[in-house]
Amino acid sequence: MEAINRRYVWIFFTVLLVLMAAAYIINTMLPENPKPYLLKTNTGETNSGEYYTVRDEKGTTIFQTGLAVHIDDRYISENDVEYVIIKIDGMNAQATIVQSQDATTSNIDSKEAGGFSFNRTIPAAAAKSTHVVMYHTHSDESYIPTDGKASQPGKGGVFVVGDALTETLENAGISVTHSKESHGPHDINAYHRSRRTATQLLKEQPDAIYDIHRDSAPAKAYYTTINGTDSSRIMMVIGKSNPNMKTNLAYAKRIKSRADKLYPGLVRGIFMGRGDYNQELYPTAILFEIGTEKISKDLAENAARCLGDVLIRDLGVRNGK
Repeated sequence: MEAINRRYVWIFFTVLLVLMAAAYIINTMLPENPKPYLLKTNTGETNSGEYYTVRDEKGTTIFQTGLAVHIDDRYISENDVEYVIIKIDGMNAQATIVQSQDATTSNIDSKEAGGFSFNRTIPAAAAKSTHVVMYHTHSDESYIPTDGKASQPGKGGVFVVGDALTETLENAGISVTHSKESHGPHDINAYHRSRRTATQLLKEQPDAIYDIHRDSAPAKAYYTTINGTDSSRIMMVIGKSNPNMKTNLAYAKRIKSRADKLYPGLVRGIFMGRGDYNQELYPTAILFEIGTEKISKDLAENAARCLGDVLIRDLGVRNGK
């Protein structure tokens, strides 16, 4: 009996050693830095400094983004052309045209479109009693040229960009709650953590809720000039996996249409990607990508101020002002 017990012990330890050896071999065979597109399911994004390039059938670049891109994701370009992703090969994707958007259906009075100078806001009386809330799911996101790094856990440069938007709105009489709650680390659970913040903010019954981010893409993908002033551009992101998608998208389209009139070139497009981005919580929930890590923070602040002007006019019209 004792001999049998010893044999089982030897078998157990032999199997254990084989498994440990196999695990070691597999681990050493894996690359030290897996390709970003292999990591996208962990965070919904590429690694810092990496990005997807989406081209049409002729090879012309449509847009670039650090957001994960999937088959059937859609993108409405600056010129209101809608594309659908049909093929992905590593960090490159191909898209084809779905249809052209009708930019004339936004019911924006043509008189509202003209004459705005950079960072000019509407008088406070125009937006009296209007309230919005904003937060940052990725509270670490920063701008390398001015912040020195792409990520600053819990104190990202994106907070300062949110401040610029807040200040612009408040100067026009719109009340703002700007949460600087940290939702780190920057991983798959960040949106679960920020969901608690969003839910708390929505108790204030705001007119809209904004999640402010910055993208990861080449500087040229976001750089522009607005009324002669250097600025970053903005991309809006809508989650396809939420029951409010049509309402959220209609809101984003209206913001883009108004921005196209006030500050042509400010909005580079609307990306409709996999996920919900907590937008199922509210019909006027929008995720804004303001600039990229490769652009200086002051350019992103300029874009936020222009966005504020757009939102001021939109919120004033929505509330019958």
